[in-house]
Amino acid sequence: MAPPPSVRIIEVGPRDGLQNISNVVPTRVKVELIERLSRAGLRSIEPTSFVSPKWVPQLADAPEVMRAISGLVKQQAAPGTGRDAAYPVLVPNVKGLEAAVKAGARDIGLFISASEGFSRKNINCSIAESLERMHKVVEKALPLGIRVRAYISCIFYCPYDGPTDPSRVLALTQKLLDMGCYEVSLGDTLGVGSPAQVRRLLGVLLPHVPVARLAAHFHDTYGQAVANAVAAYELGVRTFDSSVAGLGGCPYSPGAKGNLSSEDIVYTFHQMGIATGVDLDELVRTGHWISQQIGIPNGSRAGAAIYTKLNPTAPALAKNVLSSTKIATATSSSSSSSSSSSSSEEYVIERTNAIVKITLNRARNGNALTTSMLSNLTALFKSLAADRTVHRIVLTARGSYFCTGMDLTAAPATTPAAKRANFAALHALFAAVDRCPQPTIALVNGPAFGGGVGLAFACDVRLCSPRAVFTLTEARLGICPAVVSRYIFREWGVAVAREAMLSARRVTAAELQTRTGAVHGVADDESQGALAALLAAYLDRLRFCAPGASEQIKELARAAWRFAGDERQDEVIGEAFAQMIDSEEARVGMENFRRGVKETDWDNVAMAGKSKL
Repeated sequence: MAPPPSVRIIEVGPRDGLQNISNVVPTRVKVELIERLSRAGLRSIEPTSFVSPKWVPQLADAPEVMRAISGLVKQQAAPGTGRDAAYPVLVPNVKGLEAAVKAGARDIGLFISASEGFSRKNINCSIAESLERMHKVVEKALPLGIRVRAYISCIFYCPYDGPTDPSRVLALTQKLLDMGCYEVSLGDTLGVGSPAQVRRLLGVLLPHVPVARLAAHFHDTYGQAVANAVAAYELGVRTFDSSVAGLGGCPYSPGAKGNLSSEDIVYTFHQMGIATGVDLDELVRTGHWISQQIGIPNGSRAGAAIYTKLNPTAPALAKNVLSSTKIATATSSSSSSSSSSSSSEEYVIERTNAIVKITLNRARNGNALTTSMLSNLTALFKSLAADRTVHRIVLTARGSYFCTGMDLTAAPATTPAAKRANFAALHALFAAVDRCPQPTIALVNGPAFGGGVGLAFACDVRLCSPRAVFTLTEARLGICPAVVSRYIFREWGVAVAREAMLSARRVTAAELQTRTGAVHGVADDESQGALAALLAAYLDRLRFCAPGASEQIKELARAAWRFAGDERQDEVIGEAFAQMIDSEEARVGMENFRRGVKETDWDNVAMAGKSKL
């Protein structure tokens, strides 16, 4: 038998899903959400809206978002992409269209209500006036090559006028298609519809409107969104709007809940053998991530369940704070049983149980290290080093680069005192990372240069994307990689490090993994999901390694590097042996071993208070 016809998912989370969030979501989070959704296989995504910030302040950064995703938008114009690849932005009028075009939009969306009461409450005009506005926008958009998608709200019921007559929906749909809109999305704004109502409405529309020109947009107030989508599919609809993690709702519809969850509908269609083109696991990870970023529970039933299977040890979201701080060291003293996050312009700190993850946050600047970053990161690592509830530290970055080294945009240091200060700041950061008693993991998402290479190799472990390359470019600038040399020679070996420094060539993660062992894992592909999976597997392995023992092992390694064959190395070994025999960890671990428990979960031991770590 031939497989059932595939469907097209229009992801509305970045626009419809976020517009009601009370806390302002940073632009970088919105952009990363769009990029993650694209990597999950979604080809049509609503990125933002060009409405007045007075009405939807959450989307006031629409021009910035569009500039950041300009590469994705350009891809949709490639030959053969058709309307399957689109980034439609909502515009209310000609002024909104002009702003959208200026920002690089190639697709727009226009809204109209099937209810007079909702139209006046939502956009302060009648349906007739709304149609006139839309017609003016379409007249200007089509000659510019801008494609227009239309949305009809309140297709079943209006909170002000009551039930909606299907004939009114039909009349509006025909006018919008005749106007030049390529598709009309039918929206159950209140989420009150049922499969019976879906069949009734489509029974009125389909004799007069090509089903290929229709899409369905269901909200889930009464838990009927998935059932409604299935009913629409059975009647020939093949395009569905949905929102990752079930984000969304309508600010002008009291009591309306979130959109149909993208994870729920993709899961349902996949179970029916219907192709969506979406990587469900990657979509689930994205839903979990954005829920953490904005600090609300994941609204997708399937997403929450699948994420638990993918990450059985992951804790539930406890609290997440979207804040702007210069340095968020307070996170390091939070309870190890919670999940929390703090952010700044320089980096983001996330804590999950005993793991702290630091993400460099200057993607547009290649995560180059400013003077303040050096100072703040040094203080942060020293603070974490003193916190015995932190067992592991992960250092990674947003964007295309891991770290491009020192920020060279500032005026160079010229006086001896200024040069010494620069050296001291960079040296202090590397030393703070190196001296942390906890295992430190550099999750290298992309290329690193100069000081960024030193930062990665001051850590204990490197897990890398295939995109990760390390280039010591100093010789090209007439200088040398002096401050980073300690860690590069230590980790790469003298022969490899010397040649790489002299030639300033690109050294791949794969080369360092096979040739020197200085890289400890390379992801299977360049997707963020593959790198995250590599990290998750490594962190899971470290759960069974006691934190006190890890600290002693780092001291032994440091002594082997600094005092190889010296009496001082013997002293460190003797001290470690004595501490090992008498430690509380040794008592707990040996007791478990005698009881047949060969792998002790030390995170659980610490959380249960069974040891005095």
